[in-house]
Amino acid sequence: MANSTRLEELSNEIFCEIFDYLNAFDLFLAFASLNSRISSILKLTRLHVIIDIEQCRHQVEFLSRHLTFHSDQVISLDICDKIYDQTNVIAYLFRRHEFLNLRSCIFWCLHASSELESVIKKLKIQTQLGSFLILESYNEKEDNLSRSHAHLFSKMVLLNTPSTLGSAALRFHYDYPELTKSMIINTKLTYLELMFYGTFDNILIDSLIPLLRAYSALRQLNVMIETRTMSQDENNINIPNILPVNENDLPTVSSLKILDLQILTQSDVHSLDHILHCMPNLQGFSFTLIMEDLDTPCIDDLIDGNVWQQILTRHVSNLKKFDFHMSFLTDERLFDLDLVLNSFRCFLTRYDGWHMAICRWKTFEEPISYKQIVLRTLNYKHLDPRYKCPIATNICCDTFEMMSTDVSNANDHRFQSHNNSIDFYMPGYMERRVFQSSTEVPFRNVDSLVIPLSLMESPIMSLLKNIFTLISMQFYSNESLEYVDNLSSLIDLSTIETLEFKQSNHSRRSHAVPYILL
Repeated sequence: MANSTRLEELSNEIFCEIFDYLNAFDLFLAFASLNSRISSILKLTRLHVIIDIEQCRHQVEFLSRHLTFHSDQVISLDICDKIYDQTNVIAYLFRRHEFLNLRSCIFWCLHASSELESVIKKLKIQTQLGSFLILESYNEKEDNLSRSHAHLFSKMVLLNTPSTLGSAALRFHYDYPELTKSMIINTKLTYLELMFYGTFDNILIDSLIPLLRAYSALRQLNVMIETRTMSQDENNINIPNILPVNENDLPTVSSLKILDLQILTQSDVHSLDHILHCMPNLQGFSFTLIMEDLDTPCIDDLIDGNVWQQILTRHVSNLKKFDFHMSFLTDERLFDLDLVLNSFRCFLTRYDGWHMAICRWKTFEEPISYKQIVLRTLNYKHLDPRYKCPIATNICCDTFEMMSTDVSNANDHRFQSHNNSIDFYMPGYMERRVFQSSTEVPFRNVDSLVIPLSLMESPIMSLLKNIFTLISMQFYSNESLEYVDNLSSLIDLSTIETLEFKQSNHSRRSHAVPYILL
C-alpha cells in the first residue's frame, strides 16, 4: 500500500493553491490560528472577500479584524451591501482597509443610504482593477441605488475609466446623460453591460450610438433598454431628446463579436438597422423585445423574417448565431401564425441548429379580448434573471396555440416566457369539455407543479407549501377527470419532481387529486 501524505507535509506552494479556492472568511476561520507555518503561508495567499446577504454583522467584523493585516492581499471583492443585520457593508470595509491590489470588484444590493462617495474615491486610484460590476435588481422598485450614486459610478466607469479596466457591468436604472455629450475614446474596455432606464423622450435604441462611438475596443456588449411613464412634474420640464442620428457618420466597432440587446419598450427596425451597421464583424446576436402596449405600429416589420434577413445580410454577414424572444400584446388584429413562421424559415439553413416557435393565447385579465403573441428561437438563452418580476403570464387554456419549425419528436417544446410563473385559467364553459392543444404537448421539462385545492391544513400540506419551486404553474378548474385530461394536453406530467397542492376556495377541486397522482 502506498504511503499516505499528511496535511502538514504539503509544500507551501500547494497550500497557497488550495487557499486560493477559499474565500477569506472561511480561510481565516479555519486556519488563522492553526500554527506559525500556516500563518506565514496566509501572508502569501491571494484573498477573495465574499459577503452574501445571509451573513451577519459578527462575521463581517471578524473578517475585518483579520483584514487589518492582510488587506493588501485582497484581489477580489464580492459584497452584498445589505446583509442580515447590517447595511452599508461596502462603506464599512472601505473605511477600514485600502485594498491596494484589487483586481475584481462586484457590488450588489446597494442600499439607498450607502456612504459610497469615499468608496468611489478609493476605486478611482486603483492601479490593477480589471473588472468592476454593480448588480442591482432588474425590478426598478427593488433597485435602491440613488441617482447621485448612479451618476458617480457611471462617471467613474464610463468617463474616467481606470486604465486597467477591461470589463464593467452597471446593472442599475439610469439614463446615462453624460454619454450623449462625451468626446472620449476608450480603447481598453472589452466587455460592457448597461441598463438604460428613463422616459421615452430620452431613452431610445439610438442611445447606443454615442456608446459605440466612445468604446471602440468592445468585444461583448449587453444592453437593456427600458422606459417609464413621465410624472406630471417631468411633463412640465423640457427634457432634451436624443440628437438625431446621422446615417453617414455612424461609428464602426470592428472588434465587437457578441451583442445581447434587451428592449422593454417600443422599438423599430430602422433603429436596429443603425445599431447593426456599427458591428460589421458581429458573430453572436441575442435580441429580446417585450412590449406591453397595444400601440406598436412597427410590429409588422419586427415579426417579418424577410425584413430580418435583409438587415442581417446587409450589416452582419459574419453572424453565426441569431436568437430572439419577442413578446407583445395585440387586440383583435389578425396575425397569420403560419405566415409569420414561414417568413423565418430562411434562417433554417443559414445558422446551424436554428429553429423557432410562435405562440398565441388570450389572457384572462381585463379586457379579455387581448391576445399575447410570443416568437422565440428554441436555443434562446438569457441573462438570469432578465426580466421584471413578479408578473405572472396568464393563459386562457383553450386559446393556446403553438407552431414550430422543428416538428421532430425529440424537440424540446418547453414554453418560455419572461416570468417563472404561468397561470392557466379554465373558464366555466370549459368545465366539461376536453380540448387538445394545436401541437404536441407544448410544456415540457417542467419540474414543479402547483395545484390550487380546498383542503384542510395538515402536516403534509405544510410540508408541500414549503417546497421550493423553480417553475410554478397554477391551474384553475371545477372538475376532476376533465381537469387532468386538459392538464395533460398542455403539460408533460412525467417530468414533474415537485407537486404542491395549494389551498383555494373551491372544494370540488379536491376531487382531482387521485387522478393527478396516477
